[in-house]
Amino acid sequence: WTDPDHIADMLEKNGVNVMRNAVYTARRGKTAMHITGEYAVYEKAHDLPAVLAQLPEDGATVLLAHEPDFADEAAATGRFDLQLSGHSHGGQVCLPGGKPIWLPTLGSKYPAGLYAVETGPAPMWLFTSRGTGSLTPNIRLNCRPEVALITLRSGD
Repeated sequence: WTDPDHIADMLEKNGVNVMRNAVYTARRGKTAMHITGEYAVYEKAHDLPAVLAQLPEDGATVLLAHEPDFADEAAATGRFDLQLSGHSHGGQVCLPGGKPIWLPTLGSKYPAGLYAVETGPAPMWLFTSRGTGSLTPNIRLNCRPEVALITLRSGD
């Protein structure tokens, strides 16, 4: 909403891989890990068929998709091992015990935490971070901000 094309251009000019419906592959020895990005599902700017067409068959695949509820569609392909998302802020304002009182579109089914999404041929893991930001009003109640550290290990 703040000129994303300008920001993406600036990032790319400074060597940052902007993951707009794209695939980036990292290899270590015989092991491959693919990082994929779906761009703006909420804005309907994503292109899952284009991402799948770029995705090699070998290796593990991590999907970056801002909106966590996209996980059902992603898992149905059977091509992703892990989806990392945010968007919901964990609800931002929650009842005691952490139950959100309001969640955004595409952020209500998987609002925070780790899930095994079983809509495809094999479960896909989804982690939705509560993040550190907030929407208006700029408050959090019973929903601590978080920065997650996720360690991925190869089976090799």
